[in-house]
Amino acid sequence: MVEVSRLAVIPEPCRGTVEACTCPWDRAVDCERGCVADDVEVVLDRGAAAAQLCAPGPEAGALVRPMTQAADCEETSLYRCAGGLVVSCSERAAVAACLHGCAREGSDIGVEQTVSREAAFAILCSR
Repeated sequence: MVEVSRLAVIPEPCRGTVEACTCPWDRAVDCERGCVADDVEVVLDRGAAAAQLCAPGPEAGALVRPMTQAADCEETSLYRCAGGLVVSCSERAAVAACLHGCAREGSDIGVEQTVSREAAFAILCSR
């Protein structure tokens, strides 16, 4: 299942119930083939969330072409997509070029999340 956040104003400090003090989420879609990776939070346009986070079908075809090129990342990023390149931040190298560009320029997957390289491609590259 893919969920998308809703815009909300939560006072700080929040003195209400847990529900009132938690960011609200809407169920966007139930993925037919499951998710690319579980429990991943990525900043994407609301309309692209299902396409990018649900596992691609066989008709999706290739998403990347392999490559190695030096690149920089934030310390908080595991993978990052910029200029159509997916960067493995631990390797400080571009590891693939998205065939259709990044789903969202500059998007990243944080180090606190666990995803495979292939899952990072599916999440970060436009489909």
